[in-house]
Amino acid sequence: MDAAFPSITAPRLVVSGLSGGGGKTLLSLGLARALTLRGLRVKPCKKGPDYIDAAWLGLASGRTPTNLDPFFLTDARLRALFCTSFGNADLAIIEGNRGLYDGRDVQGSCSTATLARALGAPVLLTLTVTKMTRTAAAVIAGLAHFEPVNLAGVVLNRVASSRHAALIRQSIETYTGIPVLGEIPRLAENPIPERHMGLVSMHDETPDALGRASLLAALDSLAGLIERHMDVDAALRLARSAPELRDVEPFWEGGEDAAFRETPPLREGSGNIPQSADATAEDTDLGKTFIAPGNTTQPRNERVSAESASSGMESSRPPEPASTRKPSASALIHSGLPSVTPVTIGFVRDAALWFYYEENFEALRRAGAELVELSLLSPEPWPGDRLDGLYLGGGFPEMVPERLADSPHLAEIREYSMRGMPIYAECGGFMVLCQELQVNGKEYPMTGIFPARAEFCPRPQGLGYVEATVEAENPFHPVGALLRGHEFHYSRCVALGELEPTLRLSPGVGMSGPGHRAKGLAAEGPDNLKSRDGLLVRNTFAAYTHLFAPAVPHWAARFAAACREKA
Repeated sequence: MDAAFPSITAPRLVVSGLSGGGGKTLLSLGLARALTLRGLRVKPCKKGPDYIDAAWLGLASGRTPTNLDPFFLTDARLRALFCTSFGNADLAIIEGNRGLYDGRDVQGSCSTATLARALGAPVLLTLTVTKMTRTAAAVIAGLAHFEPVNLAGVVLNRVASSRHAALIRQSIETYTGIPVLGEIPRLAENPIPERHMGLVSMHDETPDALGRASLLAALDSLAGLIERHMDVDAALRLARSAPELRDVEPFWEGGEDAAFRETPPLREGSGNIPQSADATAEDTDLGKTFIAPGNTTQPRNERVSAESASSGMESSRPPEPASTRKPSASALIHSGLPSVTPVTIGFVRDAALWFYYEENFEALRRAGAELVELSLLSPEPWPGDRLDGLYLGGGFPEMVPERLADSPHLAEIREYSMRGMPIYAECGGFMVLCQELQVNGKEYPMTGIFPARAEFCPRPQGLGYVEATVEAENPFHPVGALLRGHEFHYSRCVALGELEPTLRLSPGVGMSGPGHRAKGLAAEGPDNLKSRDGLLVRNTFAAYTHLFAPAVPHWAARFAAACREKA
């Protein structure tokens, strides 16, 4: 295979820490924003699957963020994704997660250090020094020699005074030779607000959102803090010291795999949706279908000036109106893709559902799909006559339950499912497909496609990476396939009728919850859906598991093929 990048100069810097909550997110955001306001094109990256931190980095830099996850991709594929997404950037800021060496096991697999080595990137470490002085040098010395990693600089966090900072700086530089690039003082409060899943959403519609202008003002203030208390020029020099990346393979293969031509099994659209015992005629009313043209997503210009950066990330804005024509087969051929019939897949992006990876969209495009952005919370009609499939990502349905319950689009989704349209939903999208959503003890009616209640809980119900084995036929995943994904949900699934799972997780929580009844499964105690996921009715599939399409290469091809078969 010829290298897509025989040689590429890509200045880059990994920002890490000793643990979660150690200040690396504030440092990453502040540094990315400061460099962006200087007029540099900063490519934002987040290690791991986190959607929210990645979106904040995108807002700070004005550019589309990329998740780099060693659990999903090999070192070679990580380098390929990084180089492909780097584009015309001047440098990349890559925020780690948890501590530098924290991984999935005692060997530290999939750690931030693993990613830094894969990318040949220097590491800038933030160190909280509350009630600490000379011991800081011992900590840095241990980190520098624990595993091979280019620990190139340190930023002290929560320093008490200039004297405190000077003593620690001298200790670290004397005993380790690693430069201290800055000393961040104790802050009275977090400049970026948080909630149950981390930093708040940046969507104006959620009750706790500050509004985009306020969020950008907070980021500008954070950038000023970084400029005052850190040598930003030195950090830039560290990024530019990263070696060239050579002989990097192409990330997208051109779609020549037979998976693009695979036709998955489809179910007939006729038949009743499984109902709970107390379902009423009102529950099963399909309502009215709204038909009107929608907008298409377009590749966005990555170049951002300092002036445009002050208005926020391009990809966070609603897309500009564009042609509603489907891509032609000839256009797909010229793009290196096989000649296939184009299809149109709608996806919901609003304050309720907005967890998506750009690579998932790109994989669908490369499989021949035109993507149409929709909203559950807007009265804007959906182009129901044009849609061949529907993609519902994760998000925060629990923040806007009343508005969701009042949405006319719930009835549309229900009708789409009834007639057999391929629908793929993850986490928050699954919650919307339930019979009801419970928040603070109150139930809100949803689509009723699955006879289940999604109950929002005060503590996480599922958190971490999962591996799922496909055990039953469905349009999206072949039986026997092993899927890698992740889950992070505060809701649990409570069965109100018979449910049909297709995935078995190990590890993973999935749909585990009280009252489950699984179709075709013998009872296994009070929860016979423990570690099961991927509920299926007709061609509607819903799971708590989030997938990263490049790690599940069949997904986009089978999704598009299912839409093509049903169209």
